Amino acid sequence: MSPHWQPYWWRLSFRADGEPGWTPLGPGEFSQVPNEALKAGSLEAWADALLEEAPDELEDLRGGLLLECSPEPGAAPVYSREVRLSGRR
Repeated sequence: MSPHWQPYWWRLSFRADGEPGWTPLGPGEFSQVPNEALKAGSLEAWADALLEEAPDELEDLRGGLLLECSPEPGAAPVYSREVRLSGRR
């Protein structure tokens, strides 16, 4: 029997204010979305929760943070969202 959820891969990229391009964050370019998160909820709910914590975790960065989620590494994103990081207050 196949699972009711599909695995997804995600990556975070950062673009500093005034810079032209995005730079991947983290140890590798892509990470797998935790299976337990997808069993319990939607990809969008997991992504929203991750991005909600980002400004506190990345408080020293100022610019844009881009989250992209794909069905496999390197595939076209099926979900993406950009948030603003305002740096230290």
